[in-house]
Amino acid sequence: MHGVSSIFEPMTSNEKRKAVRVSKRLEVKFHSTSENTAITNDLSAKGLFITTSKGMDPGNAIDIKLHLPNSEALFIKGRVIRNIKAATGLNNGAQSGMGIELINPPEDFINYIQSLHNSKHH
Repeated sequence: MHGVSSIFEPMTSNEKRKAVRVSKRLEVKFHSTSENTAITNDLSAKGLFITTSKGMDPGNAIDIKLHLPNSEALFIKGRVIRNIKAATGLNNGAQSGMGIELINPPEDFINYIQSLHNSKHH
């Protein structure tokens, strides 16, 4: 099967960007030096972006508690891929936060992302 990547091969950045992405603000909690509450603004079945000034260094494991509407909290493990520290006072559209790669996200989360994507295209 030429052109089809194995599930065991690491994904390239282009493949990661092809994941269905939806813009959605949800409350999320994570623990760095203390428990922090923040907001997501970009979700996919493979990752999310957390808007926060309390970002962690890339490579760190992170435990996320995510509150979906009409659902109990989901606990998701992830890995920090990038930590963006936007300069304060500059209105360049950049937001401080962390890009998180999700590790084995629960089916409820994946179904939620798919339902958001479907509702935008119907």
